Amino acid sequence: MNNRPLEPQDLPTDTEATSSAALSAEGSPTTTPKRRRYLSRRVSMAIIFAALPVLLWMEIGKPTLSADPVLAPLISMTLTRGIGAVVFLTLLLHDGFRVLNPFQKPFLRSLVFTIPPFLVVVNNMPILSMIWGDAYLVHNAPVYLIWFAAECLAIGLFEEFAFRGVIFLMFAEKRHTTRKGLFWSLILTSAVFGAVHLVNVLMGAGIGAVILQMGYSFLIGAMCSVVLLKTRNIWLCVLLHAVYDFCGTLMPTLGAGTWWDTPTVVFTAVLAVATAVYLVWQFFVLDLDRVGEIYHGGSTGW
Repeated sequence: MNNRPLEPQDLPTDTEATSSAALSAEGSPTTTPKRRRYLSRRVSMAIIFAALPVLLWMEIGKPTLSADPVLAPLISMTLTRGIGAVVFLTLLLHDGFRVLNPFQKPFLRSLVFTIPPFLVVVNNMPILSMIWGDAYLVHNAPVYLIWFAAECLAIGLFEEFAFRGVIFLMFAEKRHTTRKGLFWSLILTSAVFGAVHLVNVLMGAGIGAVILQMGYSFLIGAMCSVVLLKTRNIWLCVLLHAVYDFCGTLMPTLGAGTWWDTPTVVFTAVLAVATAVYLVWQFFVLDLDRVGEIYHGGSTGW
């Protein structure tokens, strides 16, 4: 046993004492983040595995959720896409992409930026045909409109969380530092988004209609991708998608008549070209450092 008296250099410094106390209170600085990632992964997997059997049961089993032949598919689609949205929201949270703040600053400037895209999606409603009486609602009871709106919102949540929030951002994660890499990430994931609509052929849709759907799905996907990169706010993409579906499928689902007329076609073409030019320009003036904040945080400005 060494009984020599303690020298000043043997005593712990203030810094060492503080570090030891912090480690005792909080645990190892290397194991705590690992533990959090482990718990996050376990929670994510639990949610996904709990949702998959329900999705399979509803997609394959086709349970009868309503005796009303109009309401039944609306309810089924709302529930399945809502569950799918929860799954992809879980993955989005796990990935840590910073796009989930619904009021990402500067929020008002983001709203102004999205005015042209919102004009495009609202124009999907056959407004003139409805005014002239050529298109009209057959199922106009509130219950139909509520479930139809819920279906459009659920689809918007599911597809934007999946394709913009997870697939696009994951694909662009190692490519967002160059405009070329970001451009090809946008094009390829939008093409995948369009291509998945081929499954509608298996559900009885005509090949011509499906090809048309693939085309405008690609364009909507590209538009929402630019909106996401510019605003870093996926909720604006969800709203755009939901409004687009609501305006474009309201009459085919709950109404009757004809909804395409010459003035609408001409205005739609002009608006689409103008908005496409606007979004292409916005893409090529994107601040890539701001885009990088989606992945590693940063200031709240543009």
